[in-house]
Amino acid sequence: MKKESLSRPLATIAVALATFASTTARATAQLVADAGFKEACEVLRLGDGLDVPEWLAFSRTPALNLDPAGRLYLNADQSPAVTVLDPDGGFVRYIGGEGEGPGEFAHVGGFGFVADTVWLQHLWELHIAFFDSAGEHIRTEMDRGLPSSAPSLWRTSIPLAGGSGLYIPPITDADPASGPSRSSDTGDERSGSGPRISITRAPEFKRVKLPMLVGLRSEGARDTLAFKYNFTAMITPMATHGHEPVVTPPLYRTHPNGKGVVTADWDSDRPDEVILRHYDLTGSVAGEASIASHLRGVSPAARDAFIDEGVEMAERTVEMARRYGGEVPTNLRAAVTEGLLLYDYFEPISTLFLTHDERVWLRDAAPTEEDESLWVVLGPDGEPEFRVLAPVDIIFKTALGDRVWATGRTELDVPFIVQYELRSPGACG
Repeated sequence: MKKESLSRPLATIAVALATFASTTARATAQLVADAGFKEACEVLRLGDGLDVPEWLAFSRTPALNLDPAGRLYLNADQSPAVTVLDPDGGFVRYIGGEGEGPGEFAHVGGFGFVADTVWLQHLWELHIAFFDSAGEHIRTEMDRGLPSSAPSLWRTSIPLAGGSGLYIPPITDADPASGPSRSSDTGDERSGSGPRISITRAPEFKRVKLPMLVGLRSEGARDTLAFKYNFTAMITPMATHGHEPVVTPPLYRTHPNGKGVVTADWDSDRPDEVILRHYDLTGSVAGEASIASHLRGVSPAARDAFIDEGVEMAERTVEMARRYGGEVPTNLRAAVTEGLLLYDYFEPISTLFLTHDERVWLRDAAPTEEDESLWVVLGPDGEPEFRVLAPVDIIFKTALGDRVWATGRTELDVPFIVQYELRSPGACG
């Protein structure tokens, strides 16, 4: 997004519900957007065949990124390399590889772009290796912070352009109260020079809000953008479990070229508006916009079902703790309920992503009447440009121009990649 993209004061986008409803009877989802529809026509599908090349044989849904030329970068199964495909899905090269040398990995975690370089991050240590457009290793920045190999130590360290970075500290460094607007260096090195957050150690296994920090990697002080819960899933006194019935804000994404960070935020108690904030590399707000959302209440039956499922998952850990004399909660259901962060209303969006051509794609959290998912696409000025319907099990991940890449799973639970072309309604045939 350009700096002036979202620079008007929280103007509510798309106020006409009647226009929204009249465009198509199917789009009865949550976000209110006065924008026409485009149809996503499938062009190419990769990875769902019985005999596929090595770079398309994966058991987990791959992470996807596009460069400005439309080349697709993917990593599946946390393999030690990123695969590069041309815009038509043809193999180009690998970046990275298995090993302990420069630019080599045991497992790749995140990856992305900073200006004209590609970065890959080690899954556990969070070391970051930079490569040129031809895949040649340039340098590696060592991350010497706390390890990220346990739930209570999870942290985020993402490189941005201009020597900046986005950081979210591990829970052991955070205090439940909203901390200071600036952090200070107490000697912990991240990417070779980052700070430890100088606030009180959090109580063990308690849910806390963590500061999202942006600043130069060469300096200790950084600006706080917002606060997010350390892990939006169920937490009991024994462990963290991947049970996320609702999404808690803020969601965040870095710009594809590392130029800044965008957050999508809402009031969890009354999520009738999604606020997008664009932060520059200094942590300052470069622009804001909002999009209205209809409230969708969580029924008592749905709430009980979420808790029941969480208790079922937690009981496995509780039984193991009992067997080995570990600590268990006196009231497991109460512990699970507290950890789930259930509100009276569902979240308005479930995910988002940013594109190189200055657009934001928001996925409405509510399925339509025909069990499709609705995506609202905001242009560089923050206004809704168009909407797209997709099968509910297809997740758009990245786009450039009229081409969109997504992931899905077959009836046999095999993950695949699919490319769509955006056309006028009815043009798919």
